[in-house]
Order: sequence, then C-alpha cells, then structure tokens
Amino acid sequence: MKNSKKHTKTHRMRRNAVAAAPARSVPRTVVVRRRGPTASDLAEQDALEAARKAVEDDTRGWRTIKALGGAAATTIAGAYLARQEVLPPKIMTGAISALGAALALGAPNKTVRSIGLGAMAAAGGQFGLMVIDDELIRNEAKKKEDRPQLASGARPGTLPSPGKKPSNASDIPADALARAYERARLRMALASDAPN
Repeated sequence: MKNSKKHTKTHRMRRNAVAAAPARSVPRTVVVRRRGPTASDLAEQDALEAARKAVEDDTRGWRTIKALGGAAATTIAGAYLARQEVLPPKIMTGAISALGAALALGAPNKTVRSIGLGAMAAAGGQFGLMVIDDELIRNEAKKKEDRPQLASGARPGTLPSPGKKPSNASDIPADALARAYERARLRMALASDAPN
C-alpha cells in the first residue's frame, strides 16, 4: 500500500472577510427565555386566588353583624358623651357620623369599613331625628302662638265651674272594684239566660 500524504491547502483571506475576533476574557452571556404559563399553571393560580379571596371576603351576615356592632358602639359612645356634655348633641352626632363615613371610605381593613358604616348610619339617624324634632317643636310653637284662645275654655287661675266636682279618688271603698265585677258578672249571666 501506498502511503499517501494529504496536503492541506492554506486558505487565504478573502477581500471582504473580517479578521478573526481575538479571544474574549469574559464568557458570553446566555439568554434564557422564560416560558409562558401552561394551562395547569393558570388553573392552579386561579384556585389559589379563589381560596385567598374566599378567606378574605365576609359573608353578608358577618358584614351585617359588624355594622350592627358599629351602630351599637356609636350609640353607647354618643350617649356617654351626651351625659358628659362634651359638645352640643347635634355637633357631636354630626362629628361621629363624619368619622364613620371616613372609616367606611378610607379604611384598608374590611372589618373597620363595616364598623364605620354602622357608626355612620347610627349617628346619621340620631342627627336626623334631632333636626326633625327641632323643626316639629318649632312648628307646634308657631301654631300655638297663632291660635286664638277659646272663650268657652277655662282660663288659667280661675276656679272650676260649680257644675264640675273635683275628683274624690280617696273616698272610694276598698272593695268597690270587686263589687263592680260581681254586678257585671250577674248582668252577663241574666242576659245569656233570657229567651229571645
């Protein structure tokens, strides 16, 4: 067999070729693209969010109980402050109502929001009753001033007319009620026995 040598041909650089880049001291960065979520990942995330939301959300009953608690606390606190005469009642109930509204709108906690709604409702109701009561009292006072005094009625400071006698409740015998009951029972018995 013949020993043959393979001759390697030297390649010369072509006219537009770029010279080989020198060896880098820093390795190239590897770009890893993140894969999108799969359907099972999305379903798992939805299940976790639903469970977390179910724990956070209150039922209607709990929200109602919390609002009633806020209303009761507001009523008790308002009554205590009214007894202490810290502020006039209208200003105090208006301030408590404003505080409840601020809690209902701005509180980050759902429990505090429910309590704020109850406080706002209770204080607002009390404030409304006070305002309506004052208007009714003013209207009744105006009506009394406008109404003329009747001539037939007794005027203050005059003695009762001779036809009317003063009440003598202290002169009634002790067994008067029992005797009246007995008479009424006998009348009912006679009325039911009488033929028509």
